[in-house]
Amino acid sequence: MFKMFKVGELFDIHPTVAYKMKNDELFASGGTTPVLSNSSVNNGIGGYCGLAPTEQGHMITFSDTTTGADTMFYQPSSFIGYPHVQGMYPFEPDKWDEKCYLYVISCIRKSAGNGWSYAVKFNRALVKELLIELPVIESSEPNHECTVNDIDYKYMQDRITELEQDRITELEQDRITELDTYLIASGLDDYELNDEDKEILSLSPESTSDEASTSEADCKNGKVRFKKYLLDDLFESATGDVDLQQKDINGKGQFFVNSGVDNQGIKGKTDRKARIFPSNTITIDFWGNAYYRDFDYKMATHNHVFSLSGKILRNRLVGLYIVSMLSKVPTLFSYNNMATWNKLKLLKISLPVNANEEIDFEYMERYIRAIEKLTIADVSKYKNRLIATTKQVVIQQ
Repeated sequence: MFKMFKVGELFDIHPTVAYKMKNDELFASGGTTPVLSNSSVNNGIGGYCGLAPTEQGHMITFSDTTTGADTMFYQPSSFIGYPHVQGMYPFEPDKWDEKCYLYVISCIRKSAGNGWSYAVKFNRALVKELLIELPVIESSEPNHECTVNDIDYKYMQDRITELEQDRITELEQDRITELDTYLIASGLDDYELNDEDKEILSLSPESTSDEASTSEADCKNGKVRFKKYLLDDLFESATGDVDLQQKDINGKGQFFVNSGVDNQGIKGKTDRKARIFPSNTITIDFWGNAYYRDFDYKMATHNHVFSLSGKILRNRLVGLYIVSMLSKVPTLFSYNNMATWNKLKLLKISLPVNANEEIDFEYMERYIRAIEKLTIADVSKYKNRLIATTKQVVIQQ
């Protein structure tokens, strides 16, 4: 038996506690405390730092920015809150365990649906009013009106356990996965590092101070030099010319790139007439998230996404290397300090140079090829660990 309940009947929803710091201050010290962000990946965790947690965990969180229920996750451990991250605190916490939280998250995502955007935010006021269908214990009393006290928590626990068991069976029966098939078909199944790969990885870039223009990294076979370059000297920036929105997505035309990390900012395809940006470029949004694009695309205007082009982008490998050098840029920006091209163009990145003090494109290409091998090997190993770990976790429960 099931009954509809408002989410606000089950949870007190309010912002999680955050440190009043800029990102560079928050992440100044390394550590293991998770810091939540407005992200729909990695359980909403944007990074780790050495500060004390502000929340005790064992709760549901979500972002009230633009991506809706995709940012809703169960947090098993203590963490540090972040602006615009909401916490869902059950009125009767002793009745809730991880499986019940996971069950409710799936119900909320189903009820919330799509349609959330920068203009229509997934905020706590709307979430409180969402109706979700939950199991209840049937009463023998005639005309009994079910309330939150009748919720069948055991049913939710058993249902999630059943789904976990189904997942184990699926994993066991699918040893040859789509990943394996893809690697074999694309010739990437040979991902063992050779001596050249090991050498290039030993020469990986080391960070340098802002004052230093060049640095050296030593290895047994020689040295590689790195020089700092202004982004303004490397790239030309351009923006979209039409305010494309979620409603313009129709599965036709070119990919529509917006801000955010979910699916690397790709929202779908649209054939609405707008400026088309060429492949072999880099996009960077107002949060500082940078991605290499090997396809033509269109961009939104209201969310400040920039397309970076230039002669330095020789090919995909070089593009991916440069994006890796931009990986720390998001820590410099926030909701109250958005990235604009006037700010971005003054940033510096370190790039390898040869004996003639010219950018060493060969080094970048060799380095990314070696990293790709490591990544493929890690994914393959992860697949095998996933099967073993999933079995172990379910057996122990």
